Amino acid sequence: MGSIQAIFATLGCLHMAGAEIQLYVRSQGLAHQTMAMNELLAAVVEAGWPHTSVVSMKDAEEELRHGGLWSYFPWIWLSEKKRLKSKRSARGGRWLVFLEASTMVAPKVLGQLLSAYDAREAWYLGRALKDEQMSIIHHYQQEPPYPLAHAGFALSGGLLRKLVLDLEEKPLGGGQQIEPVWELASRLSKMGIAITDHRGFCLEAATGCATWARSLEPFRPSMGLTAAELVIAVKTVEKFHSVRLPLLKEFWTDESAVEVLYLSNTKSHCVQEADLGCNDLVDIIDLSLEFGDMVDPSKESNKQGSGHCTKMQAILRYLHRSRPSRRWYVVTDDDTLVNVPRLLRVLDSHDDSLAIYLGERYGWSHMQDRDGTNYITTGAGMALSNAALQRLMSCSTCNCRAPDAPDDMSLGTWFRNLGIEATHEEGFHQSEPQNYHKELLGASDPPVSFHRFNARLPGSASAEEFHEARRQSWSSWRKNYFKQDWYFCTWLTGTPDCH
Repeated sequence: MGSIQAIFATLGCLHMAGAEIQLYVRSQGLAHQTMAMNELLAAVVEAGWPHTSVVSMKDAEEELRHGGLWSYFPWIWLSEKKRLKSKRSARGGRWLVFLEASTMVAPKVLGQLLSAYDAREAWYLGRALKDEQMSIIHHYQQEPPYPLAHAGFALSGGLLRKLVLDLEEKPLGGGQQIEPVWELASRLSKMGIAITDHRGFCLEAATGCATWARSLEPFRPSMGLTAAELVIAVKTVEKFHSVRLPLLKEFWTDESAVEVLYLSNTKSHCVQEADLGCNDLVDIIDLSLEFGDMVDPSKESNKQGSGHCTKMQAILRYLHRSRPSRRWYVVTDDDTLVNVPRLLRVLDSHDDSLAIYLGERYGWSHMQDRDGTNYITTGAGMALSNAALQRLMSCSTCNCRAPDAPDDMSLGTWFRNLGIEATHEEGFHQSEPQNYHKELLGASDPPVSFHRFNARLPGSASAEEFHEARRQSWSSWRKNYFKQDWYFCTWLTGTPDCH
């Protein structure tokens, strides 16, 4: 019986003129992603495809022993090498289609779409996006076009062979992984391969669509989390008290149902509004009284104003001591705009009895045959379950290599060593909205956060002009992106109306 199943698994993926199609889903195995993937799997099996046509990233990570498969290159490399060892071949060629956990597929339409191309040649198909302006996450380059990952994209067997040979000749280096779908497009572009735009890869379900993006909100469970069971710590410093804290108070902290703490290197109650003078009182917690040099900006911050490793340690120790029974702990920067109701909903969908380290995932040093380290970007906001914070506080080897070492990368290393994976939630954003294509923002989960202000004025501009530019940016972001859908409003209020 086992041999019959093996033959079925090998031959059963053949569709449309003999081309084999496999669907690689970037699912982390989270509850809502698993439910969505089960819906996809049911559609595939109903269409007569074998269940082995669908491969979960979570399962592949365990099989291939690599934690960087989300960056595409290692997944392609390791799966193709495994295939070569097994001496499997598909006479009509094969297709590898990458999907997000939210992507849905019409198997018959997808098979028909792909059958129009010779899979033995080098083909790269998807819904092509091109940045309308330079983006920091794409290294300020507007080329090449890249696919909308939520609509899926397809690589032919001919292209996979070329890419594996290219990786053999020029292996991956030890750099960062930030936006893998663009990084893959950039590598292929250097090989002379450009994406072929096909509108059968769709934003939403419609006649003729082979794939489309869907909301994961209906699949998210609820763990009964309340606002009182969460605390948000804003990491700030004296020089930014009068510049940034008024904006935080205006746009989200004053109206937050969740407790917000301002944690700094000094106690300064008076926050100066740019246009009103010093008249706003804020209870800022001076960490230096307990942690001394750990929060001294001349030591924990580097020349570029980043680092903050010992300061992050101080913040987490303070939260652990002062708010010991919270279910979730969130740390943000003092230039992070947060959608608190959405943050609460996202955290509510995760089982906080587990050690969870959550936010926007970046990586570094993921080689094709050896994994590097994943970490959560703190500018977008980082969330720790109580269990994760407890594990970290009990770690005797989780120490900063230098006071100004990068806090987010240090945390990534510590949690990796503790066996706690970085959980990616795409609603967290390390940058401003203009750095993400509008179709990507439309297809992704609703935003939880954006980072920085996008206030680019000449150096001669006054403090008041900078303040107003920042206000305008955040006002527009909140209006345009912090909208709540029907599912969210029903979770929040029990009715489809959030008001």
